[in-house]
Amino acid sequence: MQQVEAEDEGLPPPQGWRKAFSALRNPNYRHFYLGQTVSLTGTWTRTAALGWIAFQFTRSEFLLGVVFMLNSLPIFLFAVYAGSLADRIPKIRIFTLTSWFSLLSSLTLAVLLFRGPVPIVWLMVFAFLWGSSMAFEMPARQTLMVELVGKKDLVNAIALNSAMVNASRVVGPAIGGLLLASFGAAWCFLLDALSYLAVLYAIHKIQLPASHYAPRTVKADWKYTLEGFKYLKANPAIAQAVILLFIMGLGGWAYRSQLSAFAVTQLKMDAQGYGWLLALNGLGACAAALFVAAEGSRIVRAKTLYTGAGIYAAFIVLFGFMRHPVGAAFLLFFAGYGITLFFSIGNSIIQTQSPDHLRGRLMGIWALVFGGSMPVGSFWMGVLAQRVGSGHALQAGGLFCAVGSLVVFLLGRRNLA
Repeated sequence: MQQVEAEDEGLPPPQGWRKAFSALRNPNYRHFYLGQTVSLTGTWTRTAALGWIAFQFTRSEFLLGVVFMLNSLPIFLFAVYAGSLADRIPKIRIFTLTSWFSLLSSLTLAVLLFRGPVPIVWLMVFAFLWGSSMAFEMPARQTLMVELVGKKDLVNAIALNSAMVNASRVVGPAIGGLLLASFGAAWCFLLDALSYLAVLYAIHKIQLPASHYAPRTVKADWKYTLEGFKYLKANPAIAQAVILLFIMGLGGWAYRSQLSAFAVTQLKMDAQGYGWLLALNGLGACAAALFVAAEGSRIVRAKTLYTGAGIYAAFIVLFGFMRHPVGAAFLLFFAGYGITLFFSIGNSIIQTQSPDHLRGRLMGIWALVFGGSMPVGSFWMGVLAQRVGSGHALQAGGLFCAVGSLVVFLLGRRNLA
């Protein structure tokens, strides 16, 4: 990290619109960014295909929720341990192993689907495998960024990473919808498998100092693994962000699990239309991430978390009433904007306020809360949607986010920045 800071000192400070892309001045981050852009486009193509075929094979909102629950469950099971690994093992090596694992999982399902439809239980198994890879990849990837760009450009790098994730949400689902409609789901999973080659090439090009690979002589017991929880007591800003993340995971991020059912039953859309609906949602999210990248550290505060949560809750409730695709896409754009503003700011708060030796474990807690709330949120939303419809389930989630955020704000407003 010191090497990165030294390299940045010789560069002129970015001016005007270039401030929004300052982290890309670093060659390592450029390699990382380009590889992730390709890979995440494949991931969102896969996600669109998974939701679509899970509902088409079963016509069950409940089983659709179960599939997405199993995709998130491994983060809850393994994230804290994965965070401790990121503090002990070279992050780039963890990133390499998880990329190979995901590549092989997607390739295997693609081969199975080329042979014909697969039972829903196989979709559940592969959803769990992808979630397991994500559980170990997420803390390593997030904490790797500070070693790629240094602390000076960390907020910008986090926001650009979020913009890249959500730009891929524009392209990936659109590609997924086209492939689903024209060639079938197998091609979506094959494309995802091939996209990981870009990540592996980027990893090959990244040049990190020898200190990144130096062995950590620490006693990796439960005390070490759980030390991040102790730190939360000493930092109310991080603790508040983690609590809000749990609320938004339960009622907010789980909204993705019901979008395919909503598109079919309430909007009467086909696979291509569903892909474009997801793309508009991703476009709104990308706009929020670029806003954070341009504004930088001055908006990294608790109040912005509540702004993002409020925007999401308001627009997802309105979205649940919609019957027309154009109006629904407009509202989903702003729902994507709000929830991404929330996650970008929350991630930045944790990473910028974490000590270097604890960053992996604190991001493991962030992933744990995210992963723990997501399966529960997907499950209860699936159960509710089976009874009252996906539109009302989405509205219930939005109201839960609004009320929960208000309660946290009233209880913790003395600690607001």
